Amino acid sequence: MMKNQRTKRIRYKLIGYFFIAFYALCAIAFLTFCADLHIFPVTYMVIAAAVFAIFGVIFAIMQEKFILSIVADILCVLLAAGCIFGCYYIHKTNVTLQDVATADKQTDIVSVYVMKEDPAQSIEDAADYSFGISTTIDRKNTDKTVKELEETLGNTLDTQEYDNVFDMADDLQEGKLGAIILNSAYLGIIADVEGYEWAGTDLREITNVAHEAEEEETAAVPDNVPDTFIMYLSGIDTYGGVSARSRSDVNILAVVNTETKNILLLSTPRDYYVEYSVTGGAKDKLTHAGIYGVDASIDALERLYGVDVNYYLRINFTGFMDIIDALGGIEVYSDYDFTVEPIKEYHQGYNQLSGIEALAFARERYSFEDGDYQRAKNQMEVIRAVIQKCASSSLLANYSSVMDAVAGSFETNMPQDQIAALVRMQLSDMAQWNITSYTVSGTSMYAQTYSMPGQELYVIEPDQATIEEAKRLVSETMGSKGQE
Repeated sequence: MMKNQRTKRIRYKLIGYFFIAFYALCAIAFLTFCADLHIFPVTYMVIAAAVFAIFGVIFAIMQEKFILSIVADILCVLLAAGCIFGCYYIHKTNVTLQDVATADKQTDIVSVYVMKEDPAQSIEDAADYSFGISTTIDRKNTDKTVKELEETLGNTLDTQEYDNVFDMADDLQEGKLGAIILNSAYLGIIADVEGYEWAGTDLREITNVAHEAEEEETAAVPDNVPDTFIMYLSGIDTYGGVSARSRSDVNILAVVNTETKNILLLSTPRDYYVEYSVTGGAKDKLTHAGIYGVDASIDALERLYGVDVNYYLRINFTGFMDIIDALGGIEVYSDYDFTVEPIKEYHQGYNQLSGIEALAFARERYSFEDGDYQRAKNQMEVIRAVIQKCASSSLLANYSSVMDAVAGSFETNMPQDQIAALVRMQLSDMAQWNITSYTVSGTSMYAQTYSMPGQELYVIEPDQATIEEAKRLVSETMGSKGQE
């Protein structure tokens, strides 16, 4: 009998040590995943390793008592399961960071548009149509698109050339053309012209062809995260892939001082009348710079404020909506009662918004006397609400879906190790950040633009006093390392 009891005790101990070994392997795997991510301070890693080791010793001691050994085995399984789930989330975070920090080559999307009521649902349905093409807007990619469509259909398209894109739009509306082939980045520009607002609502895309944009000279990214840096935050006017070249509706410079823990969010209205390298001295809307690539937008802002932009972060509308929905919505404060048909009625005070409702809130300008300026304030409010929601338990509760939404929706040239360094710094000191915002202003007027010559578009002539104030705030935020 004694021998049988001794055998059972040995067997139970062996089972217990198996669970301890399994727990130890899971803990080591978790620590390895954490180390590979490079976002946790060394102190955190040492403390975590020590805690895991102490638990392991306690579980081994508990094996000496039968009842305690059962408790130890259960705890081993629970903690091992926690480590496995932790490995999964750490891996998911790492993959997402790699995706975000890998800035893809930008693409030009050339689309085939028909009138909304047209019966054609595909390019095959429109094979016999007459297609309008512009000789002045992205002719190179337009010709490549025509060639690809002809190869797909196996026949030659009936194309008509137009020197004036508005004549082409008129003929489409009047039924003289069945479809038009146009770089999608220009559709919004056409819709901005008085009398052609219908282009933004009455056209329907039946197909598109993506063309990789030519390589551009990009500014060197610092090897290490500087104590102060400026990041360009761009919300692009597209619902497709984040790499698509498009107008930038949101143009914010985040001026960051990691020593003083100050962030200045400097917003510039999309219609600001500025110049950049592509224009050769001619002025254009800031939003139009995006159709020439993110570097053109950065160049415009660097010229305007006399600063050097270190990084950029781009997000498209699809990603914007997906992230907010993944968070379970956000609560934003509205200064006014207004309606965006058919999306939502917004009330003065706090509003609970879904992704599409938050997007409409951030994009609306026609409901306000201050137009773009109020829109800039609303955009800042949305950013605040997203940050607040991410800082809450909602992020953990929806972590996996948030990571899925972030992947493929953001694009930045800040390398992953630099992102990790910033997170590691924040985890080390858990400092509270002081966030301030400022929006420059100007005078509304109509003027010709580089991207749409011969047409007078609504623009905002910069107010130099607000520009100088913005420069002062940038220098103040960056301290002695600000503008030269």
